[in-house]
Amino acid sequence: MKIYNKLEDLTKVFDRTWKANHNDDVKEAREKEKKFIDKMFNVKTPLEEKKLPKPLTPNEQVSNLQRNMNSMNNFNNQNRINNIKGKIN
Repeated sequence: MKIYNKLEDLTKVFDRTWKANHNDDVKEAREKEKKFIDKMFNVKTPLEEKKLPKPLTPNEQVSNLQRNMNSMNNFNNQNRINNIKGKIN
């Protein structure tokens, strides 16, 4: 009979483990604490780091392309000037 005193009712064991695994208050408190620590130390979460830029409008694409072409043209012109100076000296 002493053995039965040590054994718990299975419903009590189930209730206790279920409450431990499904304690939403503790989960929320941990999430709030993590957000606070991340904000305090300026830590980026993986989702914030992987945010994709917004898609460019056609007008922005054209202006970027024009700016890149102008930069490359200026670079090529400077190279030509430097090559001419190098041949003269």
